[in-house]
Amino acid sequence: MLKENFKTIIKEFHESRLPPLVERQHSVDLSLLRLPIRKIITITGPRRAGKTYFLFQIMKTLLSDGKDISEIVYINFEDERILPMSAGDLQYVVDAYSELYSPKGHPVFFFDEIQNIDGWERFIRRLNDQGYNIFVTGSNSRLLSRDVATALRGRTVTYQIFPFSFSEFLAAKGIPFERNCLYGKERYEIRRFFEEYFFSGGFPELAFVQDRFLKSKILQNYFDAVFYRDLVDRYKIKNTELLRRWLNVLMMNIASLVSFTKIENDFKSQGIKVSRATLASFARYVEDVFFGFFVEMYAESARKRQANPRKFYVIDQGIHNYLTLRFSENKGRILENLVFIALRRKEYPVYYYKTKAGYEIDFLIGKDRDASLIQVCYDLTNLETFGREKKALISGMKELGLKTGLILTMEEKRQEEIRGCLIKTKPVMEWLLLNNNS
Repeated sequence: MLKENFKTIIKEFHESRLPPLVERQHSVDLSLLRLPIRKIITITGPRRAGKTYFLFQIMKTLLSDGKDISEIVYINFEDERILPMSAGDLQYVVDAYSELYSPKGHPVFFFDEIQNIDGWERFIRRLNDQGYNIFVTGSNSRLLSRDVATALRGRTVTYQIFPFSFSEFLAAKGIPFERNCLYGKERYEIRRFFEEYFFSGGFPELAFVQDRFLKSKILQNYFDAVFYRDLVDRYKIKNTELLRRWLNVLMMNIASLVSFTKIENDFKSQGIKVSRATLASFARYVEDVFFGFFVEMYAESARKRQANPRKFYVIDQGIHNYLTLRFSENKGRILENLVFIALRRKEYPVYYYKTKAGYEIDFLIGKDRDASLIQVCYDLTNLETFGREKKALISGMKELGLKTGLILTMEEKRQEEIRGCLIKTKPVMEWLLLNNNS
């Protein structure tokens, strides 16, 4: 009976159209499918970021490259028609396909939420040994990057999918971006959409929702799923009140230095029992489930990096804005958070930098002569603020031997040379679309 159900599911997929989707900038190197040593391709990322639709995008690329739909097998292991099942039943997927098509070659398998089946990794490794091309994705509560690396033992290449970038957000709104858009009549609409993106964030389903109350409900539901399923249930956390307070501290302090020792002392002064080790574990869990990221200070010594406070950035600014109701007073830090996620989306190694004189620079990416320093400031109209940002940036550039530095802001655009250092100031919106699009 189970094999017959798989036949029905496979045939239904082949007889249906792939859904319309917003093309993601992220792409999988499909030359991996032609290598003599097959790699299992895994798609990870936060909840509701569009991992399943990214699988559909890959399928469309394969079809445009000449594959027939019958050579693609997509199974969602949350389909109630095949549950419950065990790892021993997974072979029915292959058998069902073979009986339907009597194929001469191997199809490409796309397995969504396969982590719901205990022992799935042995089945995947066996298919991999037999030369099949396989794509796997799953929810954070059961399938993390660490789990994949352990289960598949070096056989996998992992891609991360984040919420929409700004150009992807524009595409969802019906404005496929091209460079000249910033100078034509569409520039006013692009500005309006940037303000929406800046406040509501980039989770795909929110791009199609206008009502703010509904957006708030969606993000609250997302937070609850992360809290209960990804954190509490997965890591068997009993002190849920401590976890909630910890997340609240992080949310209220995005783009700010976070000292575990200080937070430990603050909690203890309120009569809350906690250890620094517990907070460090919570921090690791938060990163594991893609709820947010901690950024270390740049230093050659790993010990020095670990000894200094880290900065926290949430996966999407919309979560902060809707759940903390502190948008107006936090615009500068929200803008910095947005820039960090854009850098992290490109998988750059990111640090913050502190000069010998104690000036802090928001981001250092790369290393040695290929390093770049980026300062983020919402409003530079105040001359004192502008002077402070430039002074910090020049100090860092001199120490690192860099010729060019970047200041990202909401509106300002200029460049000037000071003491042999070229300071470029750009609006974040323009930087997101022109400089961070490649």
